Amino acid sequence: MNVIIFIISVFKLLFMHGKYILIILVLILFFTLPVSGSLTKIALGSPVYIGESDLDISSALLDCHTIDWWANGSDMTKPPAKNISISKPGADSPQVFHYNISPDIFTGYTGNWYCEEKKPLRVVFEVLEPQLTIRAWDLDTNQDATGKTLPMSTNISYRIDTNLNPALQYLERPNVNPLDSFYTVKLTDPLGRGISNVFTGSAGGASTQIVSFDSKPYITTSPYFWNNAKVWNHESRNAGGEKLYPDGMYTFTVSQNLNKMQEAFATNGIRNLDGITTASASVSLIRVQSATTSSATTATTSLTTQIPASATLTPVFTGTENVLPVTTPPSPGTTYSPLPAGIALAGLLIAGLVLINKRG
Repeated sequence: MNVIIFIISVFKLLFMHGKYILIILVLILFFTLPVSGSLTKIALGSPVYIGESDLDISSALLDCHTIDWWANGSDMTKPPAKNISISKPGADSPQVFHYNISPDIFTGYTGNWYCEEKKPLRVVFEVLEPQLTIRAWDLDTNQDATGKTLPMSTNISYRIDTNLNPALQYLERPNVNPLDSFYTVKLTDPLGRGISNVFTGSAGGASTQIVSFDSKPYITTSPYFWNNAKVWNHESRNAGGEKLYPDGMYTFTVSQNLNKMQEAFATNGIRNLDGITTASASVSLIRVQSATTSSATTATTSLTTQIPASATLTPVFTGTENVLPVTTPPSPGTTYSPLPAGIALAGLLIAGLVLINKRG
């Protein structure tokens, strides 16, 4: 009801004070933008991961105070192999709202943890070891391209496989929202330079667009693919005609830090986190000389042998020389990716203030 009243009040202001329309619209956009939720609140029976910190497990515990664990296949009528007291009956425990799935406690005890006080046994949460891998993926053949050398024309994506995908599902983490991705993916070229966006064609082309690289994937199902990868034109050139993407090895790197997991492992002296919080994969892309070009080169070589030594020769370039790309701004004809929401809002607000000053 309060929201409806607020909206009505805003529209009244819009009609009564025309010169404030722009500022009011900016404020509406600012207050209605989604804010980051929380991946710390756990639903009953949901997966949690070794290394997660500061979890709110109150909804999972309900009125339970001690949790028990049995190995798979063991007799659950016998005492548990491990139990943990989390809170005392009848007492408020801050630990319930700031619980850590610490590696030194839960390593070796993956699987379901049950409420000791409830019969029949009720699952409180399921402890899992985090798993994360990335592969370079050939979209043309739908095959793993990691470690391979392929033609530059091959459509290449990345593929992420993980068991962390439930952490971005509403039924498991009820406060989740689309800003809560905890993954970061980076793409580097053969010269070690990061690629934050990709060209769909050469700079200045009428239909060329600059598309953001999928660096913050929101993974709710596994495997996950950078599905927009086919727009990446590896043969794109800058305004000076030089190659934007040189021949050589391209590397995808993914990292995740769900609820400060990296810090928790570091605190416990665990340094090798490959396949847990980070992973990488590389593929080499090269320009393949066509049969036509090879024939032309052979013919040129044969012809050259018949030219007198005194003749002056003009160099012939095939266009396949590996010239290092130069950072040159695209021409005005290039279409750019949209500005981030925060920058766009700031621009609108500044424009509104300038407009008011002029009218004043």
